[in-house]
Amino acid sequence: MVQKKKKKSAMQPMYDSIETQLNAGASGAKLMQSMCQQVDDLLIKLWQEKAPHAVKKVDLVAVGGYGRAELAPQSDWDLWFLLGDEADDNCKQEIETFLYALWDLGAKIGYAVRTNQQTLEHVKEDWTSATAALEARLLLGQGHQFDTMHQKISKFFKKQRKAFVEAKLKEFETRHNNTGGTAFLMEPDIKECKGGLRDVQSIFWMAKAWYGSACCEDLVGLGALSQREYEHLSTAQDFLWRCRAALHLAVKRPNDRLGYEQQAILAEQLGYDDHDDHFAVEWFMKDYFRHAGRIARVSSLLVMHFQELLHPKFFAFERNIEDGFTLEGQRVGLQHSKVFQENPLRLLRIFHVAQQDKRHLSSVALRQIRADVLLIDDEFRANAQAHQVFLSILRDRRNVAHALREMHDTGVLGRFVLPFREVVGLGQFNRYHAYTVDEHTLRAVAEARNFYHDEHATRLPLANELWHKVSRPELLYLALIFHDIAKGMVGDHSINGEGLARDFCLSIGLSVEASGLVAWLVRKHLTMAVTSQRFDLSDPEVIETFARKVVDLERLQYLFLLTVADISAVGPNVWNDWKGSLLRELYQSTARFLMQGGEQDEVVQQKRNERLDARISSALRDAQGDELHSLSAALRCLPWRCVMHFPPRQLNPLASLLEKNDEGVCLFADKVGGETLVMVLADDRDNLFASLTSAIAIGHINVLAAQAFDLKNGRVLDVFHVQDMQGKSLSHDADLQRLQKRLEKTLAAPNQRPVIPALKLDKITVLMRNVPLRVRRLAVSSEHQTTIEVAASEQPALLARLAWVISDMGFELKGAAISTFGERIVDVFFVEGKQGGCLTTDEVNALCLKLREEASLPEDV
Repeated sequence: MVQKKKKKSAMQPMYDSIETQLNAGASGAKLMQSMCQQVDDLLIKLWQEKAPHAVKKVDLVAVGGYGRAELAPQSDWDLWFLLGDEADDNCKQEIETFLYALWDLGAKIGYAVRTNQQTLEHVKEDWTSATAALEARLLLGQGHQFDTMHQKISKFFKKQRKAFVEAKLKEFETRHNNTGGTAFLMEPDIKECKGGLRDVQSIFWMAKAWYGSACCEDLVGLGALSQREYEHLSTAQDFLWRCRAALHLAVKRPNDRLGYEQQAILAEQLGYDDHDDHFAVEWFMKDYFRHAGRIARVSSLLVMHFQELLHPKFFAFERNIEDGFTLEGQRVGLQHSKVFQENPLRLLRIFHVAQQDKRHLSSVALRQIRADVLLIDDEFRANAQAHQVFLSILRDRRNVAHALREMHDTGVLGRFVLPFREVVGLGQFNRYHAYTVDEHTLRAVAEARNFYHDEHATRLPLANELWHKVSRPELLYLALIFHDIAKGMVGDHSINGEGLARDFCLSIGLSVEASGLVAWLVRKHLTMAVTSQRFDLSDPEVIETFARKVVDLERLQYLFLLTVADISAVGPNVWNDWKGSLLRELYQSTARFLMQGGEQDEVVQQKRNERLDARISSALRDAQGDELHSLSAALRCLPWRCVMHFPPRQLNPLASLLEKNDEGVCLFADKVGGETLVMVLADDRDNLFASLTSAIAIGHINVLAAQAFDLKNGRVLDVFHVQDMQGKSLSHDADLQRLQKRLEKTLAAPNQRPVIPALKLDKITVLMRNVPLRVRRLAVSSEHQTTIEVAASEQPALLARLAWVISDMGFELKGAAISTFGERIVDVFFVEGKQGGCLTTDEVNALCLKLREEASLPEDV
């Protein structure tokens, strides 16, 4: 315990000094340099004290971020001990004593003890060592070893600069792919993500290896950067340095991930406040994304610059093509710098030209577009030719997503589609959305574009099929561009976005009908997902209600594609087979309803019977003789909506359970649907559904949906669709066996109420507190049950607790649909009254009150 206190007291003065300077408004550069200087002073003093013999024979060298003098409070101190010929065992012993002294202080040290020759060998074999050598800085020593090493390293890079830069470019790409591929992640890594500090460092490393430049500012004189780009880069880097220093001070450990909790802390630490209907943390993150975006854009230009240096012959060939543009290798460039000033419409045309042959824009073209983007003004936006070029980009079957992304990166998209500017860098502060609004939108467009490719026919066959049926894909792209465009506005973003979409579509010359379809898609873009995940799709009333909202088959096709693209673009692993199967079922059921039109009841009933026969035949296609007859009879005892609820592959194990004619549990790991089906057959009794829900919740299993079916023999069939915590079906035998035993134990002891752990106060996060609690009756047309929705913060076993509330009040829970959106859950319960049928108004009010009390966080009641 004494040692821990010593560590804290030894390092704390440094941290206190940095925090004082941070609070006083010091720049990021000042904070990094101050931390570095304090560490320099400590190390030099301690080295002289602990290594009086080695100090004359060993050069103490700082490398890495410490060598660059970019040291955050919790950063590692990377050191090289360069041994001269006169270094002996005493030197090595003193180095060890010095390191132990540092560890006793609580310092985090990375080190290497080598001769010059050993160092050079490591540099030749390992690009990480070579990178460290670029940033080496002499702390203390005679300097002979350091100077010799520096000379050898310089010669090495003159010979190997091409290989080094190629390695760094590959590393640059790999790192971006491993960290999300965007600067607009909602919980970014300040250091490693695209647009982070590592991007700037990588550019510095390549520049120093290629040019011998000491800093990025030298690239201005070399023509690789404009003065404006350098200023953007240095300002953004300084902002991230301040953020990193504040983050290290806040969490008191090496951590560069800017999580939601830390974002709120840093917003206050860095002086942001609430104003203009936005929280302080929103303003802080908007600034973060603005700076990260600038680093990403400038560093991408420099990556292109180094690619051109590496392959000069490929980019040397240049020929003029249409309308003032050139072709440089596979990149579209400009014939001269006045191309856009001569004709501003070229600011759109260049993207269409590049799109047609799946080409990228050159670094010169990208830079010039950003310089001239203000030429897109009201007159430009009212130009009919500009409208046609923009629509041509959306109608093209090639590279739509990339064209829109480059338009966004250069500022063209926000200048032409003015409302889009309001969502640039706009955060969505929940763990459901992984990206900012603009990044999510562009990813949704890319997801929709992917429907066209045949390789997606296996993963999303219905989306692939419908993509080829829609006649005007540009309307789908417009709906995706506008579906979240009003999220920065006060009020319902679907309603506000509807008006913005209609106005824009009419302004670019689309017909009233086409504009109306885009506006309707924006207004209803959540409807299909909500219906599929929160309601019983085997209930004909649910299908009819949804079909009357959709009106016709064309709208249904567009809405399905938009919904799949939207969900797929929310974040990694948000889309899953379970959601896909629900959407597919809703689409197919609604399409059948719309195509049936006004058929007579007897015709509809005949078709229902035909579908029932087909479903059972498909499920039992491998059964024969007596087995077929027995299993078929078991399934025909089920209500029609129960049979139609399950796909054929799930009916076979269910039939086996029913055939036994006894209470029991059946688990079916459905890898196709990405879920595990929990089926429980039991005699009807009080609290059964709540007890089973509790047994499942104890195992840390996600319940996606649940249904309770009354059978003709007086028994009930309770069905739970579950996944593991990674969003996959339960596949391990041990997990399935444990769940089976818990459920069987519950059936054997129906009156034993399980203990459900309470939510601990220290587990409640800022995001959970910010989730609004809402309990209400949903206006769903049904004569036999009442639908209650609970929207609350996600809590352990909340579904089971709410189920017990319903059961304790004497109501019968007939099913539930569960949706999780990060830290927010929406549970929908289908409830029957004490005498069957719907609840009375008084019963609904009393139940909602009790559910609200149960779902409230501690101290929030």
